Amino acid sequence: QQYLMAVGSGSSLNDARSDALSSLSQIFQVDVDAQENLYTESIDRNINNEVYSENTSELLNNIRLGTNQELMNTTILDSEIDANGTYYALAGMNRAESSQIYQQEISNNNKRISELELNAESEDNTIQKLMLLTQAKSFAAANVVLTKQLNIIRGGAGTGGSATHTHTQLQEKVRSVQQKANVIINTDNATETVRSAVVSVLQNAGFNITDSNQNAILEVSINYQTQRADLNRDDAEFAKWELVIDLTDLESDRSFQTFITEGRDGAPSYADALKRADFTARNKIQNDFTSFLNKELMQNE
Repeated sequence: QQYLMAVGSGSSLNDARSDALSSLSQIFQVDVDAQENLYTESIDRNINNEVYSENTSELLNNIRLGTNQELMNTTILDSEIDANGTYYALAGMNRAESSQIYQQEISNNNKRISELELNAESEDNTIQKLMLLTQAKSFAAANVVLTKQLNIIRGGAGTGGSATHTHTQLQEKVRSVQQKANVIINTDNATETVRSAVVSVLQNAGFNITDSNQNAILEVSINYQTQRADLNRDDAEFAKWELVIDLTDLESDRSFQTFITEGRDGAPSYADALKRADFTARNKIQNDFTSFLNKELMQNE
């Protein structure tokens, strides 16, 4: 069969076309298990950071869960309206042409993986090595999904094949480097809530927390300042806060960009306002600092 096809319907021709393209995209949404979630999380993050090529990003968007995004290299083959006024559309993807597109992107990503692995092997700096291997692992995760899509286009089962093996090998290489990725945290004024949130983000990124400078490769300095904010309100007290996190590569003595965030929180009492400030700062750390850390340490080239 020349085309991979799906039918859609709707109250208008545009609705029918959209439904057909959405149905076609559902074919690529293979069974999601725990490992597949890891792939999609990595893909979402790296599409946002523009790590992949434009074509790879577009192809990967095809399988992001819940998407109605138009698939690459698709067309509406036919459409009609029945006696009841319902529109129907037939969407199709040319198997041969699409296979060539996918094969090229997988090949391009494999070249990038080889380059990153080669650079990592010659790199002595632990953070740089971890960054390179993490990038390679992201490309490998992308290729697992692209290979599954390619196999579906060819009429086979949606399996990752050799791409899965490459991804597993890179996972092991990343874990090996992470065993040496020790971090020391310095702070005089961070609350336990703020400090714990920073520790959690670092651990989720694969770093180990240590109390010794001797085996640390990264220093994280936290400065968390709070003060009363007078807004002339009789019904509430307010706390203004600022959080500054500095990162230093201890192996090269290189400082990264500084993470800065601030806010103001209110409550019936100043003590409760401080608790709310802690809660808001924790959310900022979990979301914004996570993105910052990923971009600053894992994705720079």
